[in-house]
Amino acid sequence: MRFRSSLLAVTLIACSAPALSTPTSAPTSAVSSEPTAPTGGTATPSSVPQGQLVWRLDIPQSRDRYVVKPAPSGRVAVAADLDAHSFAFFNLRGDQNGWSDARGLDLIWWMWLSDSSGLVAAMRATVDGRPTTELVVFGYQRGFLTVLGEDPVGPDDPRVSPDGKWLAFSTKCCPGRVIASRLDGSDRRTLATSASPISLLGWDADSRVMYSDARRIHWIGLDASTPARAIDFGLPAGVNAVGARILEQSPDRAGAFVGIFADRTFPGAGSNNYGIRRLVGDHLYEVTSLGQIVGWLTDREFVESQRPPVATDIVTGSSRSLGVRDDQQQPNALSGRILLAQGNRTEMYVLRLGVDEHYRSLVVPGMLSCCPAAIGDGLFLFSGSDGWFYVLNGEVAAAP
Repeated sequence: MRFRSSLLAVTLIACSAPALSTPTSAPTSAVSSEPTAPTGGTATPSSVPQGQLVWRLDIPQSRDRYVVKPAPSGRVAVAADLDAHSFAFFNLRGDQNGWSDARGLDLIWWMWLSDSSGLVAAMRATVDGRPTTELVVFGYQRGFLTVLGEDPVGPDDPRVSPDGKWLAFSTKCCPGRVIASRLDGSDRRTLATSASPISLLGWDADSRVMYSDARRIHWIGLDASTPARAIDFGLPAGVNAVGARILEQSPDRAGAFVGIFADRTFPGAGSNNYGIRRLVGDHLYEVTSLGQIVGWLTDREFVESQRPPVATDIVTGSSRSLGVRDDQQQPNALSGRILLAQGNRTEMYVLRLGVDEHYRSLVVPGMLSCCPAAIGDGLFLFSGSDGWFYVLNGEVAAAP
């Protein structure tokens, strides 16, 4: 019989979300079908201001032991009370629409799932009388706490499948394993086992899991009907990869940039034995230069942070002009058609792609910290130095 001491007291109920300062006697979780008023002294929900440059969000304020983290989508945030061991979920209007009480769970780390549907975490547990670390998902749309596996590598490792139903992760070596678990906990499959270290890369467009070993990148399906395949890194004889990860992947998953750490130098690598390759299909290409990817224009074309910025196709590697003549600013983020460059907390520049050739300077309040997160429709999310979150409307900023 499998025994998990850390989960004995877990009771999952559907109820209205209590205040963060009013814990219950057992870990619980609730998701509201209708938004509820924010608790803990937060401001009253308000609609998005029309024609306003900057406004403060009505989600809770971050403090020393009260951490607020937006989801990757930028459309929802979690407020984690580290002392009460609770998580409250807010949309950007300030409505609380989910809550989880994690008391009794010995969490080591937690983070948002890449699809913003909930949290993934590692926690210490006891299974069949032995200590272990379990990978779990919970909160927001995920609701009940679900155990997906054991011995996860770390928070940067888990990857959600293209259809949002599976989570792939790797385990600590050795042996190292690549495991895929359904996010509802109904199925778990070991896809690969290796006596040497392996690195999970992610998923391709055909829902195959990608991982690498010392010499090759491998693709493996969720079942035997999908043939496995592999390609060589192309490293010189005697040079082995000690780690790899996908740095950026196109929205359609047709191409990706893969960072490779090796035990010795190799063509295209820097002094730290680290190099980048462009992966398209089953081919790897050397990357002569790659700046920051500001954002994606299409499924395959991204804006590269150059002066002036250019659009680059990840599949062909070709670049084209964006019609921007201004070579003084280096963009940091792209939201809709708005490019934003940040000089410092009070000095920012914006332009509208397809409309403007030069950036427009604007002065903003000094509490906006680096660095903006694009949340679509020309809007940018900032973490303020005062603990609040703020939104800057790039369309308003760029208007003459």
